[in-house]
Amino acid sequence: MIAKAESTMPRVAFYVRISTDETKQKFSLGAQVDAIDSLCKRKFGNDWVRNHTYQDMASGTHLSRPGLQQMLADAKAGLFTHVVFLATDRLSRKSGELAIITDELRQWGIKYTSVREDVDNETFSGRLVFQIHGAVNEYEHAVIIDRIKRGMLKKAEMGKWPGGTVPLGYRFDRDQGLIIEESEAQIVRKVFEQYTRGNEGSSAIALQLNKSGYRTRKGNKFSRKAILDMLRSPFYVSRFRWQKEEFESDHESIVSDATFEAAQKILAKRSSESTGKRWQNQSERILTGLMRCSRCNSVMFGVSGNARGKKVAYYACRKRLATKDCDQDYVRADKIEEKILSDIQAIFQDEALLTEVWEAAQAKLTATRPGIDTEIEATQKQRQKSQAALQRYFTAFEAGTMDPTTCNERVAELTTQIRQLDEKLLDLNREREELDLPALQTEFIQEILTNLHGVVEAVPPAQKKHLLQLLVEKVLIKDKCTFSVWYRLPQFPEGVRTLSLLVAPRGLEPLLPP
Repeated sequence: MIAKAESTMPRVAFYVRISTDETKQKFSLGAQVDAIDSLCKRKFGNDWVRNHTYQDMASGTHLSRPGLQQMLADAKAGLFTHVVFLATDRLSRKSGELAIITDELRQWGIKYTSVREDVDNETFSGRLVFQIHGAVNEYEHAVIIDRIKRGMLKKAEMGKWPGGTVPLGYRFDRDQGLIIEESEAQIVRKVFEQYTRGNEGSSAIALQLNKSGYRTRKGNKFSRKAILDMLRSPFYVSRFRWQKEEFESDHESIVSDATFEAAQKILAKRSSESTGKRWQNQSERILTGLMRCSRCNSVMFGVSGNARGKKVAYYACRKRLATKDCDQDYVRADKIEEKILSDIQAIFQDEALLTEVWEAAQAKLTATRPGIDTEIEATQKQRQKSQAALQRYFTAFEAGTMDPTTCNERVAELTTQIRQLDEKLLDLNREREELDLPALQTEFIQEILTNLHGVVEAVPPAQKKHLLQLLVEKVLIKDKCTFSVWYRLPQFPEGVRTLSLLVAPRGLEPLLPP
C-alpha cells in the first residue's frame, strides 16, 4: 500500500494503459508518463507531488484491470488528490463505465483530468464536454471493431483462417499460415482412430491418453470434454467455424473426410442414447454449489441414472466424469437432501445445542486467528511477487525484447492471478473480522423456530435451494454413505459459521456408464 503523504500540495497519481493486442502503440507507457508529467508541470508548476503511477497492459473495454482497481481503491482511501491520464480511452473505452469511474472519483473528492481533453471538470459544462469526448472515443472504437470483423469475415469467405486459438495438431507460422504440428497431430489421429472403431467412448479415450503420458498443449490431462471438442471440430478436415458459420480452408487436413464423418455419426448416435444423463434441471438439485468431493476437492453436481428401472437423481464428482481421476461414489440425491433437511430442523429446535455450538465456534475461531493472520501475510507477499513479475513484462514489452503474443498471454495469466489473490485477501479479511461472535439471543432463536417450522417441506425447489445456501456452508462427500456438513447460523449480528456433527446416510450406486 502506498504511504499517504502529509502535504498541502496536490498529490497527483498517474494512470497509464496500453493494450497488448494493439500492433502499433501510438503512445507507450513511458510516453504517456512524459505527457502527463508535462501537463502537471504546466498546471501546477513546482508545487505538486507525484504520488504514484498506476499502469495496465490490458484492454480498456472492461474494468477488471489490476492497475485501475488499485488506483480506485487508493483514491477512496484518500492517498492522492488528483489523477491524470493521457485520454479518456485510457481510463475506459466505454462511456458508461467512464461516467461511473469519474462519478466515484468526484464522490471521494479526487480531481481528474486528461492530457488530450484538458477541460475544467469542476463545472457541469466541463464534465459534459469530457463525457462527449468519451462517447466519441467509444464510437470510434466500435467503428474500428466493426471494420475488423468485416475484414475477418471477408478473409474467412476467401478460405483464409481469420485467427483465434490454434487447435491441437497445428501451429501458426507467419509466412506459411497454419501448418501441421506432427507431435500433436498424432494424438488427434489416435483419438479419431479409437473413437471410430466404435468400442471406446470419449471418457475411455481420455483415460488412455492420460495413462500414456499425453497432455494438452497447456500441460493438463485430457478430459472427456476435450476429446468431444476435438471429435466435433471440422478444423481437422480443412474447414473452420467463424461467427457460427462454416468455411472451407486452405490448411492441410489431419484426418480424412470419411473418418471425420464416421465420428460424427457415432457422436450423433451416442448423443441420442445418453440424453438425460446429466440432470436436466439443475435448479431442482438443491445442494448444487454446496457439495464437494473429499477425495479430489472437485464440485459435485446433479446427474440422472437408472436404479431398478426408474430414473433417479444423483450427485457425481466432476473429476470422475471428466477425466476418471477420481473414484468417488455417486450419491443418491433424495437420501442426502432428506437427511440434511431433517438435521437443519433438529438443530434449530434445540436451544441448548445452539448455545453449545456457539461456545465451540468461539473457541475454534479464537484459535484460528493466528493462522488467518499468517495466511493474510503470505497472500500479500504472493500478490507483491505477482505484481513485480507483471511489471517486468511491462518493461520487456516497452523495450521491445518480448514477442507481443507471448507477453499478452503471460500478462493475462498474471492479471488473473492478481485478481484471484485480491479476492482471496478480501475473503480472508472478512473472515478475520468475523472472529468475534455475538452472544445468542433467546428472541432470535424463538424467531427462527417460528419461521422455519414447516417451511422446508412447503417451498418449491428453487426457494428450498436458496434456504440451504443460507443455512449450509458446504457438504463434503467421503463416500456414498458418509458425508460431513458445515452448517451456518445466519442472521446473527456480524454473522456466524459453525461446524456440524458427522452424519451418515445410505446411498446407492447408479447404473451409469463409467
